[in-house]
Amino acid sequence: MVRRRGIPGSDRHLTLRARQAAQGALPSHHALAQLVLRRLGELPQDVGAADVEALVVPVTEPEHQETGLPAGAPVPATLRGVVEATLNAPLGTLVERGVVPSAEVLAELVPQLVAATTAQAYPDEALRTLMAANYRAFRNRRSLLLLHLERQVRIEELPWVRAVSGQRGDEAAQEDAHTALRQLGELAVQGFPGTLLPNPLVRELGVLARQADLGAPMVEELAADIFMGTFAPKFLTAARIAGDLLRGTLYERYYGIDYATLRNGAIAEAAEALTRSYRPRTSPRFARLCAARAGSSGQGSVAANGKMIEQAQILTTHNLATLVRQVGIAPEPGWEDLARRCFRTVCRLTARVHHNPRPLATIKDAAYAWRQLIFFLALCTPAEQSRLLSRLDEETARHPAHVAARLAPALAGLHLVAGGGSFPADGTALGGRARRFLGWATGEHWLHRLPPTRGQASG
Repeated sequence: MVRRRGIPGSDRHLTLRARQAAQGALPSHHALAQLVLRRLGELPQDVGAADVEALVVPVTEPEHQETGLPAGAPVPATLRGVVEATLNAPLGTLVERGVVPSAEVLAELVPQLVAATTAQAYPDEALRTLMAANYRAFRNRRSLLLLHLERQVRIEELPWVRAVSGQRGDEAAQEDAHTALRQLGELAVQGFPGTLLPNPLVRELGVLARQADLGAPMVEELAADIFMGTFAPKFLTAARIAGDLLRGTLYERYYGIDYATLRNGAIAEAAEALTRSYRPRTSPRFARLCAARAGSSGQGSVAANGKMIEQAQILTTHNLATLVRQVGIAPEPGWEDLARRCFRTVCRLTARVHHNPRPLATIKDAAYAWRQLIFFLALCTPAEQSRLLSRLDEETARHPAHVAARLAPALAGLHLVAGGGSFPADGTALGGRARRFLGWATGEHWLHRLPPTRGQASG
């Protein structure tokens, strides 16, 4: 006790006790939280706060008189973080400040904006209010996963929505929908470049795309456990759009895609559809192509289904090409920055694989982020590509050593293709030292196996 605190009564001991007494006299976090709660309680409870700074200022003199808390006591940072979540601001501001931490949270907020945008098509103010409320209520329904490409009813198919459809101002509505679609697409891609667009967000983007009449098919992430081995026709259309954007680029070479042949197949299938009396609900050509690329026809196991679905995502870029080519998004500060942030996401997810007994979901997400890295790299200029490729090792060095070891085959494969090389059919090259990074595997994924260190015998 004497070694740690000093002899009782000594200057050292008295100084320690005085400091402890001052700390003990500070108000508890619970007491300060009750004060912040009182401040929040005085605001309207159905809208956010326009200014959160006023809610987290130190204890004022009147509050001291009412509560007994010492005047000037600061609000702890933990409480500030909770209060900042009440900020009422444009979505871009919320994403920038971290109030919206993920694409999934963004998808929860988007229906409010889409409701307001779709309602603007009605010149009558009362009808606008009604249709906005109708849209919000419709989005609160329970979503279902259906078999055989069946889908739930769309909002425009509701009888009462169709009954007032003649009141819409279509030209202005299309322009508003296009503007909102472009802004939301840019926000999602810029805010979360390494994340697959979640299905709820894809659904809202699809509503705006149909209203804007852009010919911009938005494709969902399919569930591998109920996949039936078929795709809707919009998947082939989305792949054709991707080919128009990416033909001859790094993306096409890295994934070994023949977009010219795919485009011809899309045209042929469209011509066949014109001879029928009904619109085809499936795209057999696209399903056969995905099965051939995956080495599986699907419906054998969840992993086999996942491999086939992943090939569909590769061919379509999972909406990225559609957003760039058809919608016209141009996120700031540019494609190189988005590619760099994607690689950070890849490294962060790869770090979680270490000692993870169930790493497949993490590996899958890392592969999705890697695919979006390749997409953004393909849109960079040659100088930007070269600059970024030369700095990837610097980024891996900021993470645990096993991250660089695990990603070495993927990086070798990327440098191989960027230098003009290509992968053989099995996706490996240079004796297995270079690999094409895919997320789904029917056995153990190579990313899970930590390569032997130098001087260590390989098993």
